[in-house]
Amino acid sequence: MNQNNPLSTSTPFVLAGGGGHALSLLENLSESASVAGYTALSESKNMPVEWLGDDSVAKSLAEKGIPFHIAFVYAGLPVMKKRKDMINTYSAAGAKFVSIISPTAIITRHCTVGEGCAVLHRAVINRATLGNHVIVNTGAIVEHDCLIGSNTFIGPGAVIGGGVKIGDNCFIGLGARVMNGVTIASGVSVGIGVTVNRDLTEPGIYHGTPMRFHKIRNS
Repeated sequence: MNQNNPLSTSTPFVLAGGGGHALSLLENLSESASVAGYTALSESKNMPVEWLGDDSVAKSLAEKGIPFHIAFVYAGLPVMKKRKDMINTYSAAGAKFVSIISPTAIITRHCTVGEGCAVLHRAVINRATLGNHVIVNTGAIVEHDCLIGSNTFIGPGAVIGGGVKIGDNCFIGLGARVMNGVTIASGVSVGIGVTVNRDLTEPGIYHGTPMRFHKIRNS
């Protein structure tokens, strides 16, 4: 496996986010991982690590050389704009980003993984390329020769067939199936359990059986 920015989770890092995804990430860390705390709009009683403040502390922490992992997915509709904005905020503050890879994930030796990615329990990535800040959730499969764009979410149990190209800022829902060779444009969200058997060229939400399209404004 090749990593574009091979920062180690054994170096203390900060989770940017304190919700359910952050809690899930904590469960995926190896025993050697060191979490310095988390940032969020307010303190969460569920988080077992220290609350360091809101996003305004990012610059001071980055200046100390502490890396981050963006531990926020979306709020409201399953679109990735708010997560993208958060990544941009932390990047502008000078943050560096660490990837979280579960000890039970399988990433083959000819994969490329960008910075700030999360590959969770029992996910399989086979000779594929992940951009920056990609999430491959629990039990998802990304097959050979796939290209997954930055800030794209692959939901639990989703299967991405060989040779698929997925753009930036996409959301692939839980249990979705993307057939071999399909191309998905940036800004597309695919709903839970949907089978994608054709190219998706227009940003928006694709959901239901048979698959239907719903355009989202300002997504």
